[in-house]
Amino acid sequence: MVRSLGSRRFWIPSAAVFVVFAAIFFQSSAPFSISEVESVCGQAPPDVQNFTTGDDVSGFLDACGAEGRAAYRNMQIADLFYPAVYGLFVASSLALSLAKISSSSRWVSRAVALPFVGAGFDYLENTFAWIALTSYPGDASTNSLLGLAGTAKTATYWISGLVLIGALVVLVARRLRRLIGARKADRHRDLHRDLHQDLHHGDVVGHRESAHVGAGARR
Repeated sequence: MVRSLGSRRFWIPSAAVFVVFAAIFFQSSAPFSISEVESVCGQAPPDVQNFTTGDDVSGFLDACGAEGRAAYRNMQIADLFYPAVYGLFVASSLALSLAKISSSSRWVSRAVALPFVGAGFDYLENTFAWIALTSYPGDASTNSLLGLAGTAKTATYWISGLVLIGALVVLVARRLRRLIGARKADRHRDLHRDLHQDLHHGDVVGHRESAHVGAGARR
């Protein structure tokens, strides 16, 4: 599975889908977007906050009103797809980059699993959000767990991102080192060639001078 995820054939479409989906989901005015929920409810949904309590979830649903709760419900439908889209893209990126810097398949497999763990917490958070919506105007007993699942999701996603950034830094550093080494090698070859040409030119001049001297002596 890691080998399949780490292929460019898989990474390119996963990156394209993620970029398009994330742009619409986070920044557009689509009826299921986070921006739409923020506009109608006047605040960010619990899903994108660092931590929320059970009272925060109840207060959010109260502040949204019927229109805002409908927008939040639409957002939850779209969020059925986002964890999978994000998890596959980051996992593919990790598999592709780590395979180039590590020979330990076990370590690579563990790192690649991180975004899927984060996606699992994301789906757990979504489950609690659906329970909160269907229980409204009552307070679901799981409202306090929504924030815990969200914090676990955010932490796992951050760890995945930091591992990916670290891998990319290592790859860039190695590439720069190879380029610097190649330039030094080219300069050394150029210097050696110039020195060889100078020595060859000196030998030619020396032979010519010797020939002139010998010819003058014979005269």
